[in-house]
Amino acid sequence: MTAKLLYRVLSGRTAVLYSPPSRRHKTSSSSINNALRSFSTATPSADHNDDDNTKDNGRLRVAIVGGGAAGMTTALHLSPLVAAGLIQGPIDVYEANNVKTSNKSRTSGHTLSGTTEGGKQLYSGSGALGRHIGVGIWSTAWWPFLRSLEKGYNDANKNRQSYKTLLKDLEACGSYVKDVGYRSPNGSWLVKSQLNASPYGIDDLLQHGATESNGSKSIDNDDPALLFVREKDLLSCLRNAMKIEQKMGTVKYNYGVKVESINAVYGNMGSLELHPTNGTDSTTTTSPQYHLIIAADGLRSSLRSRYAGHQSIHATSLGIESSSQENIENSLENHWEHTRGHREATKVENREYIVFRGNAPKLTAAAAGEDGSDSFQTWGCSKSMRFAAVPFRHADEDLEDDDEESNSGHYSQTDAFKERQKDEEVWFATINDPVFIDAYKNSNSTMDAEERKKLLIDAFGSWHNPVKTLIETTPAEDIMYEMALAHKHNASPVFDIKTIMDFERWKLNRKNKGNSCKVTPIIGPGPGPILVFIGDSMMTIDPVLAQGFTMAMESGASVARSIERALSNSPAYSPALLRHELGERQVRRERRLLHLLRSTELVQRLAQPNGFAIFARYIVRPLMKLCPDGIKQGVFNFMIRYSLGLTGGERDSGGKL
Repeated sequence: MTAKLLYRVLSGRTAVLYSPPSRRHKTSSSSINNALRSFSTATPSADHNDDDNTKDNGRLRVAIVGGGAAGMTTALHLSPLVAAGLIQGPIDVYEANNVKTSNKSRTSGHTLSGTTEGGKQLYSGSGALGRHIGVGIWSTAWWPFLRSLEKGYNDANKNRQSYKTLLKDLEACGSYVKDVGYRSPNGSWLVKSQLNASPYGIDDLLQHGATESNGSKSIDNDDPALLFVREKDLLSCLRNAMKIEQKMGTVKYNYGVKVESINAVYGNMGSLELHPTNGTDSTTTTSPQYHLIIAADGLRSSLRSRYAGHQSIHATSLGIESSSQENIENSLENHWEHTRGHREATKVENREYIVFRGNAPKLTAAAAGEDGSDSFQTWGCSKSMRFAAVPFRHADEDLEDDDEESNSGHYSQTDAFKERQKDEEVWFATINDPVFIDAYKNSNSTMDAEERKKLLIDAFGSWHNPVKTLIETTPAEDIMYEMALAHKHNASPVFDIKTIMDFERWKLNRKNKGNSCKVTPIIGPGPGPILVFIGDSMMTIDPVLAQGFTMAMESGASVARSIERALSNSPAYSPALLRHELGERQVRRERRLLHLLRSTELVQRLAQPNGFAIFARYIVRPLMKLCPDGIKQGVFNFMIRYSLGLTGGERDSGGKL
């Protein structure tokens, strides 16, 4: 299986879906193809006469559910369309967490107590607040901002201060990774390479625009780069950029409200059911109506859990309102596969290993040892054991000012901020030892932080320098740990919300009244608003190649490009055209996701060789060591580019999958 995966990756073949025999991730290409067949033949002008198109001068209304990295990135990419009058503003972003003005008073909310960074994490992902742990962001996440600025020198709507602020802040808050490689537990290097530690950035772009010199350096010929920042700094950078857009009236960040469902559907629009999360008010409210709802609320997305996976040929070919009562009941009961399809599409898999994360103090040369300070990932031979470490420099104080109104947008450029920087080593480890898993699952477990740290040192203590040192120098209470979780499938766009809501109402009526119930369709014409999933809401994958935040930010840019294409000929909203563009976008994102899944599966099978440890240990890894460095580096660099969707795939007009 490993050889087959390697062949697929190296040959660039994207036609064969990733489907290992166990623990499989699947991309729902069949449902997308059905959606494309249903909507690609529709004429863009077919919906122009809908009554709801006359509201807001026919302009698209957009809501984003989730104020984390994916949600904020999407709002920033859509803000120029609001400024240009193509989208009705402001774009509403709804976030369940109470994001306060002062970063100093915030806690991550990830742990059992909600007051510390370390310990058992209650949910996967960063949320809207973030933690102090370092995370990687690949350059494909910020290239769309640079491209927009590059186009913006002749377009005032896209030469945006928020983009410049974001890019400058990110570079000021983190550091680029250079030396990387994979190792064996005894310390020998399987492969070493170097990443681009001086990528094309905002300073290059501004100088290029001022001098009007083409030069040899550009985004298009630049190698991918990996920036490491703290989670909370990444989110603070995005939030500072959002503040600029809020002052311009293009976006509105609504925090402290949780979105439960979609309601008040009429025509091509629908509202969101909002529940306050401040703990003092339980009044349910209804949002304004929107044409497009973008779900960016993570692994446990409330909208995904309710609406994903219902699409089928039955959902688009059997119209409830146009059928007789008998046909309605027969089609709902016997032909729709909603229950099974929905369950499969929303399934979250337990990957049966624990992920530990920590920030250790910067190693001294003596402690690091030879080659010990490089970024590395070490592959174990049993118990799904991996260990990785990355040295990075980050801000030693919070990015955001206490007073939101006084934030200049370039606080990261002040001398006070620059002088307070700190060098650390971020590390993570994975293991499926039953001792850790049982303790994690057992809410009554008495294992404390120090005991957990001691067991972790015992497990990795014999590995090469500086693995043991990194664990030992990290305070026990600061070590985070969580079960690795991932979606089994990705979530496709939903184009028939009203039909799904009719089905839910039928199920509820049948449960309450028995088989004699009658279906009461939702009043009003049309399919309802379009629902699109991005980031972890679309698909959460194994934390192997440090691309979670990258995929989230990429997906925000891709949604914005699709909307821009749908509105390129006329600012009047055309539901059929937007469905078509979003359907095609999903195909491109599935190809991008497929590249990442294949690469993740290959690395994971080599790094966590459950089932063929002997083959990996005594055949694959010795061959890797014997292979000439030039060949290994070429393969490694190709794997990076392939996993990022930069080779072997179809690209859209934006240059990225």
